[in-house]
Amino acid sequence: TPRRIVDPRPARGIYATAMVAGSPQMMALADSLVAAGGNTIVFDIKDRDGALSYISAVSLARQTQVTSLALIHQPTALVEQLHRRGLYVVARLSCFYDEHLAAIRPQLAPRLLDGTPWTSGWLDPANDQVQEYLLDVVEEIVGCGIDEVQLDYIRFPTETSADSLLFAHADSLAKHQVITDFVRRVRDRLAGSGVLLAADVFGVAAWGRAADLDRIGQYLPELLPLIDVVSPMLYPSHFYGNFLGMTNPVEYPYFLVYEGVRRLIPLARSHGVAVRPWIQSFPYRIPGFDEAYVAEQMQGAADAGADGCMLWHPESRYDVGLPAMRQVIDGVAEPQPDRIPQLLGDRTEIVNDL
Repeated sequence: TPRRIVDPRPARGIYATAMVAGSPQMMALADSLVAAGGNTIVFDIKDRDGALSYISAVSLARQTQVTSLALIHQPTALVEQLHRRGLYVVARLSCFYDEHLAAIRPQLAPRLLDGTPWTSGWLDPANDQVQEYLLDVVEEIVGCGIDEVQLDYIRFPTETSADSLLFAHADSLAKHQVITDFVRRVRDRLAGSGVLLAADVFGVAAWGRAADLDRIGQYLPELLPLIDVVSPMLYPSHFYGNFLGMTNPVEYPYFLVYEGVRRLIPLARSHGVAVRPWIQSFPYRIPGFDEAYVAEQMQGAADAGADGCMLWHPESRYDVGLPAMRQVIDGVAEPQPDRIPQLLGDRTEIVNDL
């Protein structure tokens, strides 16, 4: 039985692309993470482009050649090397956004009203063959000794045009039932393995607005009993417009992460689920992005009671993020929790439909 690492609390992690994970750079990154006080690393098994990062025996993967560019030649050895450094290892699986499979097998994509495939990179979350493929990949990768499977893109598409799409079983299943049933099937495949299950959810899911939840199919009261960890993506750059009365939400990194975590914790705790947010360690839409910006988010997560957090950079560059992590752990960071929007009382308490 492969050795596994106990789920760390608080988790302090980073994301590694498959390109990084399959290169000598991975161990240098892992060593830098450990030096910064980190204990968790997430790497791609399947990103949104659809390519599997290892050589798979799953039949649909072989038929469609999604492993032809497998970047991680020995995933079991990779996990063992990370475990030797004391790191908790998470395999990330981008589920229903899959550019390769949607292009090469258009019958697996959602359909337009005229019955033709919607060519957008999305698979139909309700399609039985799509779900079976993902379940087979999950079962396969568990054998590599990972500690946790993290499901990303476990939702329906949000593009405006997605409102007029046809999905399988639409006459009998609501979107949230499709997503919940899929996560339940993943949980069943993991049974007895000792591998934990995590789910990435939209940051706005913490605010529980019914319109958001209905559209994407992520209904937390149903999902939480099935998972061990919930990871809201609380990137300030992804909050737009007049959110909670903030004309420019990116100016409030501490508040957005603090408030997002604070709102999720009661519901998550009631199901014994850890709250471990993704936070922004990349400069998109952030003027003057620096270590303090990352540290404020980390501090916001900690102050709200999160079970740690994970830093995201799409290219796995953490020259800003890891020094910020070290500062927060050492207690020498200088985040500014007073940077909370001056809102009128109950305007911070918008309707929560959870």
